[in-house]
Amino acid sequence: NQNDEKQDQKMEQNKSEEDNQSTEGTDQSGTGSVATSGSGTSYHFTEDSELLWPVDGQVIMNYSMDKTVYFATLDQYKYNPAVIIESAVNTKVLAAADCRITDISTNETTGLTVAADLGNGYGVQYGQLKEVKWKKGDMVEKGEVIGYIAEPTKYYSTEGSNLYFAMTKEDDPVNPMNYLE
Repeated sequence: NQNDEKQDQKMEQNKSEEDNQSTEGTDQSGTGSVATSGSGTSYHFTEDSELLWPVDGQVIMNYSMDKTVYFATLDQYKYNPAVIIESAVNTKVLAAADCRITDISTNETTGLTVAADLGNGYGVQYGQLKEVKWKKGDMVEKGEVIGYIAEPTKYYSTEGSNLYFAMTKEDDPVNPMNYLE
């Protein structure tokens, strides 16, 4: 009977759809990982990984944690856990590597600052920003816009507009220049 056949086909189609729905969001690969909605970005930075330059510009203050460097605005010598890169206001600041945003906050030294986890204990901070569209927990792919260069804080008024770019390994400062492409 044709009606019975059609009903059987419809039941099989419904069962197949249910099976597909029940496997969404579960590990079918045997790898123990589950695909989630949104970006498929993974972040696994290692000592051999390279960072994209977040802005094009001259380094106006080098990283220096072994000796002090002169901060013109402050008229004093201090350790510098970051690279200060000259950049014009409104310049796009790009993600130096695939990462997860861990903090977005403002302080008087570096202004609006974004911290990101690169994986394997590595992290970066981008300071002197404005117009950050991300929120804590967001995954960002290498080369995506993190934000834009803001007017410098009072701590960098003599140096001019810049990107404060710091890097850490297990929360200890490391020189980002060792990783930049």
